[in-house]
Amino acid sequence: MKLFDLHCDTIYECCETGKHLRENDLHINYAAAHRYQPYVQFFALFCGARQPYSPETRDCLLDTPADERFGRMLTTARREFAANADWLTFCRSAADIRAAVEAGKAAALLSIEGAELLPDRPDALDYVYDAGVRLITLTWNYRSRYGCSSAVDQNEGLTELGKQLVRDCGEKGIIVDVSHLSDRGFQDVCEATDRPFVATHSDSRVLCRNSRNLTDEQFAEIANRRGLVGVNLYTPFLVRQSDSVIDDAIDHIERFIGMYGEKVVALGCDFDGCDTLPIGIDGLADMYRLADRMLTLGYKQETVDGLFYDNAFNFMQKML
Repeated sequence: MKLFDLHCDTIYECCETGKHLRENDLHINYAAAHRYQPYVQFFALFCGARQPYSPETRDCLLDTPADERFGRMLTTARREFAANADWLTFCRSAADIRAAVEAGKAAALLSIEGAELLPDRPDALDYVYDAGVRLITLTWNYRSRYGCSSAVDQNEGLTELGKQLVRDCGEKGIIVDVSHLSDRGFQDVCEATDRPFVATHSDSRVLCRNSRNLTDEQFAEIANRRGLVGVNLYTPFLVRQSDSVIDDAIDHIERFIGMYGEKVVALGCDFDGCDTLPIGIDGLADMYRLADRMLTLGYKQETVDGLFYDNAFNFMQKML
């Protein structure tokens, strides 16, 4: 089966722990990816977080000087992509994705999660674009020079620098991602650009009142702009309890496609950025179980194909 996922933190885990993409105990590795053809993955270069524990094997990105963090993440990504070039192609454009698919290889794309990872230099956006970054998640869980996260204050939005970043991304051809962004920041994005944007890994706030999730009004705005929303499989965004099941994820999928049709909804699983997934899904290798369950419940194959691949692929053909 085919799969296009909008967000994972696997490269960050490789950077922090010294593990490698080909063979590991993470959510994504060669054996898991090999189950899908075609397989397209946005790999996030994450701004970094201080872990609540510090095992000797963990080399925290936040211990690296701020102006060196992007370079360290990029070096890890390049190393892992090069080491897996026999099955994985680093892509910078829609044409690159098509070429990788036609060659029978997986396609890797780069994003930034948390714009504070951007180097503090006048040509930062040109620099990361030239490095291959094609999507920027404006905030993570902190306040930064660009804006405020939903985890900090929903009423505090983008800074003037953040609003300019949105405009500059539009001119440069970098997709803006509003996952993690505050409600006020979401409004600021809408005012700063008339272009489509995405929420790469967010669910429905109506079904689970997590500040990270989208309101119906926010989803409607993304849909009306012909943007894209990636359904997140992290349990706290699906349900307000310790465990979730595959049907909980399907509830969020149904909420979104029931509002505005099927073309706006994709997958943004948050693999290797989360520690609790629906029972039965332990990582990328198990995603077929979500597809099988949807088909068992009577969803059309076209709907499943759209969610798993076609919607994201078609969106990127327009945007990259």
